[in-house]
Formats: sequence, structure tokens, C-alpha cells
Amino acid sequence: MKKAGVNMRQTFRIIAYPNDKNRMIVPTEAYYHLKQMSMLQHGLQHIPCDILSHHNRTNTIYLSSSIMKQFHLINHAPIILNTDTNTCHINYLFGVFSHCSPQQSSYQRLYQEMARVGHSLGFETIFFSYHDVHFQTNSLTGIVWQEQEWKTIETDIPPVIYNRLPNRKIESHKKVQKIKQYLTTNSIIFNPDFFNKWQVYDNIMNHERINYLLPGTTFHPSIQTIQHKLSQHPVTLMPLKDDDSNHFYIEEVGDLLFVTHNHNSRQYYQDLEQFKQALFPNGFRQYVLQDAIDLIQHQGDSFYLRVHTNKTKQWQVTLLYGRKNTGNEIFDLDTLNLGRNTIKKVKELAIVLSKLLENMLSGTIGELGFEIGIDKERRLWLIEVQAKPSWQVFYHPALAAKTQAYFTSLFEFSLNVE
Repeated sequence: MKKAGVNMRQTFRIIAYPNDKNRMIVPTEAYYHLKQMSMLQHGLQHIPCDILSHHNRTNTIYLSSSIMKQFHLINHAPIILNTDTNTCHINYLFGVFSHCSPQQSSYQRLYQEMARVGHSLGFETIFFSYHDVHFQTNSLTGIVWQEQEWKTIETDIPPVIYNRLPNRKIESHKKVQKIKQYLTTNSIIFNPDFFNKWQVYDNIMNHERINYLLPGTTFHPSIQTIQHKLSQHPVTLMPLKDDDSNHFYIEEVGDLLFVTHNHNSRQYYQDLEQFKQALFPNGFRQYVLQDAIDLIQHQGDSFYLRVHTNKTKQWQVTLLYGRKNTGNEIFDLDTLNLGRNTIKKVKELAIVLSKLLENMLSGTIGELGFEIGIDKERRLWLIEVQAKPSWQVFYHPALAAKTQAYFTSLFEFSLNVE
């Protein structure tokens, strides 16, 4: 259902034509609303402009080559027009697909910042959820941040949509799946799905160039395999289903087996058979066995590095920080004293992984998150790959300043997807 009183905002397509004057030629219907405008703006750049009318296709705007060069606009790109006083703003459309309106999101402040960054780059950022999409008219009723408040507008479906669904449960909802499928018929959705951790692991294990980064990993381990591994070093046991609520760290201490569940409760067993009978009477077929990594520590706590990469034309590292192995505490990189050489290696590794995974994974990937561990011998290990790395880090005082550059990368990526 469309919201009453919301006017449809027309999407136009740019066609460039050779002319060294600043001229915009618009359909007759639009001309009556724009003829008083004397300035044209895209992002932070504005220029004086003459506005003329044409009687051709009603969704086409002709822009002189002079304007195209000054604004670095993309020929044939879909745009939306906004006006204030004597200025007409040309904006690309950028959709953000979420599960609720920005006002109801814990990320509301970041969404406002995202929209502000978008405006400075010449984008109208349109936030919407699955129930805002209208099949019959190929349009949506979205929310935009304008003049320091949230406003509702109706537009055509943007050509590029950033998927910011927050979790697998919402992503797998039938109605959400149906809308996502529909959106892909005319738009590019980047970061389309959450990853299956173990499917990504399997891909990497079969890739000779990067499989050395993974700890020893055994799917569906037998009790004999677990016992053999335990005789050499501690191990972790994790469910095949993406479920962080059933994680076991197992080590032999003397003649006993010590088991830590989810980094918290610790119990001991006489042997592996007793552990199996107590918790795994049907065996370990639905679990994955991994060699435990002896991570380096900071202030007495083991930690790993979280690396965010974004693609514009090329992949780049946009965030790098430490995270405590238990809990959510974040460490600013400057406090970790890792050394330039280690940081350089981590960044280079993240770029290599981004390029390789982009080709391995399905869909259009514009951002990735990596959890990279460093053991006490300074060897790097890949712990996990994330499709939609958390934004919670932007609330950390030492990393908040990175927000603008991060969002800029997302908008720039949207101009380069095919």
C-alpha cells in the first residue's frame, strides 16, 4: 500500500549533447517547475545554468557537455531533481534496503551521516524496507534525510541498492526473500546475502593460494580424530550451522579433559568418551573441529584484528582495529603496538582475500569484513569472513572519524558496478 499524500518523484535519464554553454533541457512538464532556477548543483559543486524545454521523451533530460564535464556526471545515468530557492540539485539515486525505517533503527544517527555524505557526493539516499516496495508501479515509498529531518518520498526503484538487512533471520523471511528477488530484476543489490561461514571455509580450503591461512579444519570429525588432535594441542568444536551459541574450547590438562563453553562456563570430564556421552550422544557429525589458535594478548586478554575492506574501482582497507576474543571490547590500533610490518602484512592480506573472494562468491560484493588472528609466533590466521561487517565500531571514539570515508566508498562503488 502506498502512503496517502506522498507525491511520486520522477526519475529522469541524462543524455549528454555537445555544447560549451551550461544548458539543461528538460521535458515541458518539468520546465514549468524549473524555469525560475538559475543555478545547478551536484554534490558540493554549483554552476550558473540556463534551463530550456523540449517535447521529446518525458523522462529524458539533455545536459550540455560543459555541465557533464564540470560535474563529472555519467551519461545515461538515472537521476532525481530537487529544488530550493533558485537552485536545482541533480542527484543520483542510492537505495538502502533495511528491515525498518531509519527512525526506528539503532543506527539512525549513522543513517543520517550516510545521507549527509551522500548529498555531498551528489546522491539522494533512499532508505526502505520490504513492505515499502510496490510491484504494480515498480516504485517504492522511501525515507530521505533532508533539511535536518526525515521525509517520505515515492520514487522509482533505485538502480543500485545497498543491502543492510541486520541478520539471517530477517534475511530468510519469505516476504523479504520475495522482495529481494523482485528487486534484482531491475537493480543491482550489492552484498546480497550473509555468508555461510563453513561454505566460505570450504572454498578457501580448496584454493591453494590462501588455504594456508586457515587453522587445521575437519568437517564431521570422528571421536578418533578429535582424540588425535587433542594429543597434540587444544581444539575448538563449532556447529556446522552458523550458530555462535554452541562453541567449545577443549584441552587436555593432565589426565582430565577441560571444556570451556562459549568462552564462559568451564567443566572437566574424565575423558573424551564421557564428554561425548554427556553432550554428543549422536556423535559430532553436525560439528566442525579446528586447531585452537594461541592468539597474542593485549593487557592480559587475547585479541584478533577486524579488517573492513571496500571496493570503489579497486579494493581498499577502510577500517582496521583490534577486538577482544571474548566480549565486544574494541582496541584502537595505536594501542596494540603491533609494528608497521605486521600491519602492512594484514592490510595486504585483506586486499588479496577481497579480490579472490569477490570471484569465488555469488552476487555483487562491495564490502567485506575479516577476522584475522595473530599467534604468538606472529603468524596470521583467517578466522572468519563477513558479508555485512558491523557498524557498531563507528560509535567508538577512536574510530568515529572514519565514518565519512567509509560511507564515501559505498557511494563510489555504486557508480562503478555493472
